[in-house]
Amino acid sequence: MEVNYKGHHITVNVNPVPGTQEWEAKLLINSGEESRELFQDVTLGKHFATQPEAAGEGLAFAKKWIDDGKPPLRNN
Repeated sequence: MEVNYKGHHITVNVNPVPGTQEWEAKLLINSGEESRELFQDVTLGKHFATQPEAAGEGLAFAKKWIDDGKPPLRNN
């Protein structure tokens, strides 16, 4: 899933969690043409029952992070 939001390009990749029936979301957020600030492999630190749920939660997380002023992220 790819979305433009408030000058940022968000890519949400959903992958199966090995050995389970669950899914995880990994985010790639490009914060704009000028700065090219890029965050790769940001995960939410939890698993989801379905692909759509993982994608939706990943997108919601990215939007909230942008809305909150892009505080430092920790890769889980």
